[in-house]
Amino acid sequence: MKSFSKWTIEEVEETFHIVLQKQFEPLLQWMEPYPSPSPDEQSALQALQEKLLDNVWDWNEEELKVYFIVPLLELIRFEETDCKPFLSRELTMTVEDDTVSGIVDFMVASGRRSPKRPYFFIHEYKKEHDSSNDPLGQLMIEMVTAQHLNADNHPVYGAYVMGRYWHFVVLHEQCYAVHTGLNAAHEELLHIFGVLQNSKEIIREWSRSYP
Repeated sequence: MKSFSKWTIEEVEETFHIVLQKQFEPLLQWMEPYPSPSPDEQSALQALQEKLLDNVWDWNEEELKVYFIVPLLELIRFEETDCKPFLSRELTMTVEDDTVSGIVDFMVASGRRSPKRPYFFIHEYKKEHDSSNDPLGQLMIEMVTAQHLNADNHPVYGAYVMGRYWHFVVLHEQCYAVHTGLNAAHEELLHIFGVLQNSKEIIREWSRSYP
């Protein structure tokens, strides 16, 4: 059994035959256009951004998660009748008698008590001046696992976070694409917030189609 934390993007590409796309319509549709925040949301985003600017260089992973990422995600209110966010839950798949498994930092999935059908992931929460073995590879193996478990031909969405920088990723069939990154310490925080809102609307629409 190989843990999610041990995968690189090269290994995921070669094992599951997925290919990086430079221009990928599912990514473009997800990223643009995006809704504007309400005045109350705008005020909350500004307060979070100021806290990020003051602390991002010094926060460890847990502090970045608790003081910035989780409050930001709370503004989105991912909780719905048919799905909810889950933290630090395990996903597992078996492919050709081999098991792939790991703990997912954050995902929105169907299910009331445990995740059933994963739609959207956020991975890493890494420090600004730290590095990981391969955050894209680790996120992608989670997304491939979700694609395998869902078996519904819908795209799988995700993001990995490195300090102030958010990189959005989409996987559909055998193709994936990665956005070059948005800076949460600048006005791009509004774009990040908008993409997260788009994610909620996509999930809401899909959840209605399942029995």
